[in-house]
Amino acid sequence: MVLFLTTLIQGLARYSAKLSLQTVLVVPFVLQIFTAVGLTGYLSFRNGQEAVNNIAAQLLSEISLRVEQNLQTFLETPHLINQSNADDINLGALDVENFAALEKHFFNQSKIFKKVSLIGFANNNQEFISTEKLDDGSLTIRTSGKSTNYNLRTYTTNNQGKRITIKDFGKPYDTRRRNWYNKPIQTKAPVWSEVYPHNSGIALYIAASQPVYNQEGNLKGVLLSNLNLQKIGDFLEQLKIGKTGISFIIERPSGTLVATSTNEKPFRVNSAVAKLPENKIQSFLATSSNDLKTQATAKYLETQLGNLGSIKSQQQLEFKVKGKRQFIQVLPFQDNKGIDWLIVVVVPENDFMEKINANTRTSIILCVIALMVATGFGIVVVRWITEPVIALKKSATALAKGEWEKTLEINRSDELGELAKSFNSMANQVQTTLKALSENESRLQQFLEAVPVGISIHDTTGQIYYANRTAKQFLGIGVLPKAKSEELTAVYQIYQADENQLYPTLQLPIVRSLAGETIEVDDIELHQANKIIPIKVFSTPIFDENGKIVYAIAAFIDITERKQAEAILANYNQILQRQVTERTLDLEREISERKQVEETLREQKEILQTIFDRIPVMICFSNHKNEIQFVNPEYERVMGWKNEELKNVNIEYLLAECLCSSKERALAQEHMLAEEEKWLDLNIKIRDGSYLDTSWIKIQLTNGAIIGIGQDITNRKLAENLSILEERNRMAREIHDTLMQTFTGISIHLGGALQVISVDGKAAQEHITLARELSRTGLAEARASVQGLRSQSDSERVSPFLANNNLCNAFNQIVTQSSTFTDSHINYQVQGIPYLLPLEVENQLLRIGQEALSNAVKHAKANVIQIELAYEKTQCVLWVKDNGQGFAIDCMNFGNSFGILGMRERSTRIGAELTINSKPGQGTNVMVSYKRCII
Repeated sequence: MVLFLTTLIQGLARYSAKLSLQTVLVVPFVLQIFTAVGLTGYLSFRNGQEAVNNIAAQLLSEISLRVEQNLQTFLETPHLINQSNADDINLGALDVENFAALEKHFFNQSKIFKKVSLIGFANNNQEFISTEKLDDGSLTIRTSGKSTNYNLRTYTTNNQGKRITIKDFGKPYDTRRRNWYNKPIQTKAPVWSEVYPHNSGIALYIAASQPVYNQEGNLKGVLLSNLNLQKIGDFLEQLKIGKTGISFIIERPSGTLVATSTNEKPFRVNSAVAKLPENKIQSFLATSSNDLKTQATAKYLETQLGNLGSIKSQQQLEFKVKGKRQFIQVLPFQDNKGIDWLIVVVVPENDFMEKINANTRTSIILCVIALMVATGFGIVVVRWITEPVIALKKSATALAKGEWEKTLEINRSDELGELAKSFNSMANQVQTTLKALSENESRLQQFLEAVPVGISIHDTTGQIYYANRTAKQFLGIGVLPKAKSEELTAVYQIYQADENQLYPTLQLPIVRSLAGETIEVDDIELHQANKIIPIKVFSTPIFDENGKIVYAIAAFIDITERKQAEAILANYNQILQRQVTERTLDLEREISERKQVEETLREQKEILQTIFDRIPVMICFSNHKNEIQFVNPEYERVMGWKNEELKNVNIEYLLAECLCSSKERALAQEHMLAEEEKWLDLNIKIRDGSYLDTSWIKIQLTNGAIIGIGQDITNRKLAENLSILEERNRMAREIHDTLMQTFTGISIHLGGALQVISVDGKAAQEHITLARELSRTGLAEARASVQGLRSQSDSERVSPFLANNNLCNAFNQIVTQSSTFTDSHINYQVQGIPYLLPLEVENQLLRIGQEALSNAVKHAKANVIQIELAYEKTQCVLWVKDNGQGFAIDCMNFGNSFGILGMRERSTRIGAELTINSKPGQGTNVMVSYKRCII
């Protein structure tokens, strides 16, 4: 023991020798106080943690119970609605065949039950009716069946539940393929469906389904009440779980996230392109949640408990997230209809530790205060002991920094006083010596700065230790960069003379001098941003007293003027000889060019004469007196006068001969006097007395002469008349395809409204609403047609059905629209794999199909209309067949039938083959075949 204490004391003595006197005196005293206070605070903290565990257990149990009770009520409501509706159906209060009554009943229920998102019914005929509550609280009607061509159509409603407008025409919808429809039929009891995405792709639903049977046990259909999982999350979000606690629900055994209080949606959007909106989203595992706390908790449960289905009762657990303890309450939630969920509540320990942490902070503050007081007291005592030593240390430090004016003042007569006097004497001597050295250094630096030669001093690594002002100007720098030998050429842009290459590092004069050489070179260039400076360098090493190289000094001057003089002298004779040779070649070139110009002029004269004689326009040249000098052969051919006959004839006389109308003569004279060069159309009389349509332009030369250029425009006039006729035909087809077909539909709906207005006001209102929609469509097409006419385009206006669709979808929309104003059954089929056709072809095929469908409804009085669109490899074929009254092809006057005439013109326009087969009483078959151009 004695040996141990001896060793410890020796070790402390050695360690304390390295510490300051103040530290050795103060630290032991401070440590005693700090240890006592810290131990008290630690024991208080531990007692607080035990209290936190008890409070956390109580809070978690209370919150879990509240979630369970509210969730029980929330999930019972949809099944109570279904059971109520099933009782009404069994008692006869609700008729499942009367969809209008079901629609009104569901609408009233949706207004009462705020938390249920959808209430509906589906039968085994693929018919479906429901009311759905949107996020903004408004109610919509969603239905599919024969009337909607089995597409899920959505209607907006007013406060009374009346349908207003079609919000979405929808996609094909077969309830028999849905889990919520099949599952209750299989179990023959009320059940919960699987979680599935809403048709719009904006939410996840879970459906409470119940089958309905008649007295014979036959299935009538399935009742449906849907819950939006986000509503459960909204409830969880309203709970106050400590300060930062969360609660979430996961499905067993999959671990899929059902709802959470973190405002995170229980689904994610797929990045891949989806055919249907409902395929855009999908649920995800809680272990992949974006919320760190949810994800960590789910992973812990999965790791700690293994199979989530093994949890049979309430459990309390704890784990750490980023080193912070979390309390967990896990509560199974099940019912007899298929729900098997886990309710998880997570509360961080920090939510309960606020007061305990406050006490801990108070203890720390008290420890710090005690430490500060003890330290202050110790410093006062130690300062009284060590003040003379510290003063001596400060004076020595100031002396080392060059602060000579600070002297040591210790008014003592002991050893420290004598030491202070000796220290002040030594400081004065050192100050005098350093001042002399500084003055010598300043004079040397002034000498170096004044020298008109660049001087640089480099240390043994090649880095510049000093450079005078001239050197910095040469190098183009203000502040010396830290560049060693291997970096000098790149940093200072040192190149070999007359070569675009950096100077070799090992050949640099300063590098060679650092190796012991004294060298002089003049093959170096300094490249700056806008100039190149050739320099001559002299370099030599500098040795210390032991003969070791410690520096190398380089001196360099600008030799630009010398290089220029050498280059001028070397190239003078070559320049003189080259100039003589170039002048001789210039003379020869001028002679050759003069001959080439003469030859070019002769060739151009021949070309111009050939053009003048053969150009297919009339040319008449007159001098400044308006006397005709000559005309070209084309003028002679068209007008009938020869060149010799018109020589020196005044052009005004010729105008009086050719223009019988005084108005046209005035126009011609005004055209000749105008400065602007433009064409003027004139109907003139030629020599044989006939009249000809011509167009003339006048070109005024600077000497007053006039060149008159004219052309025969008879063929152009004929083409313009044909173009006007073609435009009239196109306008007729546009009016027939848009307004006439729209007015036909409006007329049918208004007639239907008149027939039922006295007995069924609702049906009459539906006819009038559809007639209004058709009138809006017709008005839009009429405006588009007018816009097309204003654009002066040769191509016909593209049908609005093709604006954002392909040909298949455009026909589908037309069939859907036509089905609303006719009792005829319209079937539409597409054969083969659709491919794109030219837009003009698709537009004409769609117009022909519209016309054939309109004729079958309006004239043929058909009960069944079949439309087939076949995409074959070499051709695209359109059939429109009906079982109407038909007509005799041989007796048909196609000139009076605008529809059939328009179909023929359209098929001819795109090069398609149109075939019409019909007999009285046997219906009509219209076929259009368009041959593809396969490359």
